Amino acid sequence: MARRRNGKQKMKGLLKGGSITKRIFPVVKSLSAPISFLEQITASDRKALGNSFSQAGYSTQLKIMTNMVMGRLAGITPFHKMSDGTMLPTSKQTINPSGVLNKWTNAGLIGLGYQLIGSQINKTLGKNYIPETSKIGSISKSVFVGGALGGIFSPSEAKPASQISFPSTSSVMSSTTNGSFNSGSDSTGSSY
Repeated sequence: MARRRNGKQKMKGLLKGGSITKRIFPVVKSLSAPISFLEQITASDRKALGNSFSQAGYSTQLKIMTNMVMGRLAGITPFHKMSDGTMLPTSKQTINPSGVLNKWTNAGLIGLGYQLIGSQINKTLGKNYIPETSKIGSISKSVFVGGALGGIFSPSEAKPASQISFPSTSSVMSSTTNGSFNSGSDSTGSSY
């Protein structure tokens, strides 16, 4: 006869191979680079689609994402139409070296900085006061690489041309009846 396991025994069974952080770390590390890559390379295309992307079914979203990624990398569009004849969006091939600097590479650099500073503090003090420096550093490297690769192939964001406008003040001097001069741009009517 099999015994029923209570909640505490189930939790002990889950933790038998180590702590939860030790079990989750390899998954997070292996997914961080692909997620940052996909998010960076498809962000502008998904933004352009608006709600139509988020309201599409999962299979349609997968086809659109495949078109976006393959289009940005190689200019290939594997899925042209849906089964009902609706055209799927496509993306053109892009190479954008300036796209390497993005939110994902910034996050990766911050994590690498945490690793560097934290490990130096721990080494100096002789104790591990700053936790998980090596794990955060390795995840940060993955995020940095994924974000950098996605940034290279993401489209460049068109920045609006900065318009410099200079105030146009009229300094036409007019003579008043008492002989003092008044600037034409002075709206208060005071005289100098």
